[in-house]
Amino acid sequence: MDLLKQLEAKMQALVQQRNQLKEELDALKAAGSADSQELQSLRTRLEDALAEKVALEKDREAVKEQVAAILRALEALG
Repeated sequence: MDLLKQLEAKMQALVQQRNQLKEELDALKAAGSADSQELQSLRTRLEDALAEKVALEKDREAVKEQVAAILRALEALG
Protein backbone atom coordinates (compact mmCIF):
# COMPACT_ATOMS: atom_id res chain seq x y z
CA MET A 1 0.00 0.00 0.00
CA ASP A 2 2.84 2.37 0.72
CA LEU A 3 4.09 1.90 -2.82
CA LEU A 4 0.66 2.77 -4.22
CA LYS A 5 0.48 5.88 -2.04
CA GLN A 6 3.95 6.94 -3.18
CA LEU A 7 3.03 6.39 -6.83
CA GLU A 8 -0.21 8.33 -6.36
CA ALA A 9 1.64 11.20 -4.70
CA LYS A 10 4.21 11.28 -7.51
CA MET A 11 1.46 11.18 -10.12
CA GLN A 12 -0.36 14.06 -8.44
CA ALA A 13 2.87 16.05 -8.33
CA LEU A 14 3.46 15.39 -12.03
CA VAL A 15 -0.09 16.40 -12.92
CA GLN A 16 0.35 19.59 -10.91
CA GLN A 17 3.63 20.34 -12.69
CA ARG A 18 2.00 19.67 -16.07
CA ASN A 19 -0.85 22.03 -15.24
CA GLN A 20 1.57 24.71 -14.09
CA LEU A 21 3.62 24.35 -17.29
CA LYS A 22 0.46 24.58 -19.39
CA GLU A 23 -0.51 27.79 -17.59
CA GLU A 24 2.96 29.24 -18.14
CA LEU A 25 2.82 28.27 -21.82
CA ASP A 26 -0.58 29.90 -22.21
CA ALA A 27 0.72 33.06 -20.53
CA LEU A 28 3.75 33.14 -22.84
CA LYS A 29 1.53 32.65 -25.89
CA ALA A 30 -0.72 35.50 -24.76
CA ALA A 31 2.28 37.76 -24.18
CA GLY A 32 3.70 36.81 -27.57
CA SER A 33 0.38 37.58 -29.22
CA ALA A 34 0.27 41.00 -27.55
CA ASP A 35 3.85 41.69 -28.66
CA SER A 36 2.98 40.60 -32.18
CA GLN A 37 -0.02 42.92 -32.27
CA GLU A 38 2.08 45.81 -30.98
CA LEU A 39 4.76 45.10 -33.58
CA GLN A 40 2.14 45.07 -36.35
CA SER A 41 0.75 48.35 -35.05
CA LEU A 42 4.22 49.89 -35.08
CA ARG A 43 4.81 48.63 -38.63
CA THR A 44 1.55 50.21 -39.76
CA ARG A 45 2.46 53.51 -38.11
CA LEU A 46 5.89 53.40 -39.77
CA GLU A 47 4.32 52.76 -43.19
CA ASP A 48 1.92 55.65 -42.63
CA ALA A 49 4.75 57.96 -41.56
CA LEU A 50 6.82 57.01 -44.62
CA ALA A 51 3.87 57.63 -46.93
CA GLU A 52 3.33 61.03 -45.30
CA LYS A 53 7.03 61.81 -45.73
CA VAL A 54 6.82 61.06 -49.45
CA ALA A 55 3.72 63.26 -49.77
CA LEU A 56 5.44 66.11 -47.92
CA GLU A 57 8.51 65.81 -50.13
CA LYS A 58 6.29 66.10 -53.23
CA ASP A 59 4.57 69.14 -51.73
CA ARG A 60 7.95 70.71 -50.96
CA GLU A 61 9.09 70.22 -54.55
CA ALA A 62 5.85 71.75 -55.85
CA VAL A 63 6.31 74.78 -53.59
CA LYS A 64 9.93 75.16 -54.71
CA GLU A 65 8.78 75.14 -58.34
CA GLN A 66 6.10 77.75 -57.57
CA VAL A 67 8.62 79.97 -55.80
CA ALA A 68 11.02 79.64 -58.71
CA ALA A 69 8.22 80.58 -61.15
CA ILE A 70 7.29 83.60 -59.04
CA LEU A 71 10.93 84.72 -58.90
CA ARG A 72 11.23 84.35 -62.67
CA ALA A 73 8.05 86.41 -63.13
CA LEU A 74 9.39 89.11 -60.79
CA GLU A 75 12.70 89.22 -62.65
CA ALA A 76 10.84 89.53 -65.94
CA LEU A 77 8.90 92.48 -64.54
CA GLY A 78 11.89 94.13 -63.00
